[in-house]
Amino acid sequence: MSDNLLPCSVTELVCTRLSHDIIGNIGAVANAVEIMDDDPESITDIKPILQISAQTLSARLKFFRLAFGLSNAAPKNIAEIEKICTDYLSTIGSRQTPITMTATLKTAALYKVVMLGIMSMADVFIRGGTLIVDEKENGLTVTAESAAPLSAGKLQTLQDTINGKFPEDNPSQTAALIYLMCFLQETAVKITLNFSEQRAVLRIA
Repeated sequence: MSDNLLPCSVTELVCTRLSHDIIGNIGAVANAVEIMDDDPESITDIKPILQISAQTLSARLKFFRLAFGLSNAAPKNIAEIEKICTDYLSTIGSRQTPITMTATLKTAALYKVVMLGIMSMADVFIRGGTLIVDEKENGLTVTAESAAPLSAGKLQTLQDTINGKFPEDNPSQTAALIYLMCFLQETAVKITLNFSEQRAVLRIA
């Protein structure tokens, strides 16, 4: 771990990122409940908001629990990992610009590495696209592809983070990648990123 990135700093980054990713839906639920208290007959209009917010919170919290939590909550198999990841991605993309995933996984025990890689690369989409997760004997790749340009700024921030230059503005945006780097720091595994306008490949090997 870098000298300027202490364990407490990583904890702060992760907590800030997770809070950011769930606060909007929690606020939506709170507002919906308040409206129903004032006008009980509004339940028909409010119910879809509650359902969508609850589904989003459930999908994200299941994903975050595995990606950042203790290993005693490990998924049972690869199918479960793929389902949780797909559900998480559905909360980021929209109906018009969804983020889909194709995965070739062989080792369920790598779920943390897989999920942290997915979370890091999902951030670079602007108008949807596909994440291609491919596990081979020589490592894991998470590829982001889109018909629209990817976020050059976010990709550069990820590249800088891999190189040890942590962002000063909104540093929690790289929380998943920084956590992954810390998770792998005692191993010989390296993380690299290569990208063009519409394609980016995160390699963990």
